[in-house]
Amino acid sequence: MGKHIFSKNVVILSVVSFLNDIGGETIKRAIPLYLANILGVKTSIIGLIEGVAESTPQVFQPLSGYLSDTVGKRKPIIVFGQILRSTMLLLFWAGSWPLVLLLRFLDRSGKGIGNAPRDALVAASTPSNHEGRAFGLNRAMDDAGSVVGMIIASVLVGSAIVLSRVTFQRIVLLAVIPLVISLALLLLFLRDIPDGRKEEKLVLHDKFGTKYYVFLILSFFFALGNSSDAFLILKAQQVGFSLSQIFLLLAALNLTASLTGYPLANLSDTVGRKKLLVFGWLLYGAVYFLFGYTNNLQMFLSAALLYGVYYGMTQGTAKALVADIVPSSRRGTAYGIYNMVVGITLLPASIIAGYLWQTFVPATSFYFGSAMSALAAVGLIILL
Repeated sequence: MGKHIFSKNVVILSVVSFLNDIGGETIKRAIPLYLANILGVKTSIIGLIEGVAESTPQVFQPLSGYLSDTVGKRKPIIVFGQILRSTMLLLFWAGSWPLVLLLRFLDRSGKGIGNAPRDALVAASTPSNHEGRAFGLNRAMDDAGSVVGMIIASVLVGSAIVLSRVTFQRIVLLAVIPLVISLALLLLFLRDIPDGRKEEKLVLHDKFGTKYYVFLILSFFFALGNSSDAFLILKAQQVGFSLSQIFLLLAALNLTASLTGYPLANLSDTVGRKKLLVFGWLLYGAVYFLFGYTNNLQMFLSAALLYGVYYGMTQGTAKALVADIVPSSRRGTAYGIYNMVVGITLLPASIIAGYLWQTFVPATSFYFGSAMSALAAVGLIILL
């Protein structure tokens, strides 16, 4: 890799993340509004849909990670996941919440299948002690794609207060060209890199290291309070943001995450992953408390920007920490298990949030997330 700051693989995978999120993330953010404004779905069902959509596909992550470790090939699995993600385009014709659930499941399955091999390939394509900046770039490009998509979506929705079916269909069409380009980039330019011996069995054992399992447990507790951002979107509409303002709010959030993601993940290479994660989880707790507490537009906007800082601070840093504490030959499996634990926990997290929102008041959903993040941060300080 010489003196290049980033390898070709890291750049390609980061560009693909950028393109995927131009349309994919925009569709994802519009779905809660589509379910609530057009299909009239209750909040508890929205929580169920988002929880299933985000968590169930994660069962594929340890399997795809293990498979990529075993065969020594990441690219074919990444490409297959990308193809499966294209099923999101069928949302154009979705007229019921069960169909939305099915298509969300297929889309997220593709993401789940591709994520662990992708993360392992990023780590394998990066010099030791520079994983933070590599994952930071990938996350920053991911967020930058979201910003572009959200700005386009804000134009598409115009001055509407609630989402219409036609506008939602236009948002779905926004994903077509980026998805095609992403698939072409993966097929033509991505290259596999062998990285050590193969694992013979998919088992949980001490070869991953005690620190890995401690981090896994703490990540579970944090994720239990990290419900779908669908509730953030619904709260923004409740506070008084118009549709275009909601998408611009999300654009500002993702822009903040994009601008802070690389420098903060890069900073983790020097000051340490643990310090950044502790601060990031505590910041999440404070932000979620504000989301629950305020009905003021300006305060909600400020909390959303801080939420973007949290994303930038933790996403690349957490993955780099896994690379630090797990042998390179087992990273595919380790990333798969980590992503699975965090992803599957989104199901009970979103169900709990939907139940609290519908049964009590919306604020309780956010207060629960705030409390869980504080608990996880304390555990990180004491145990890791």
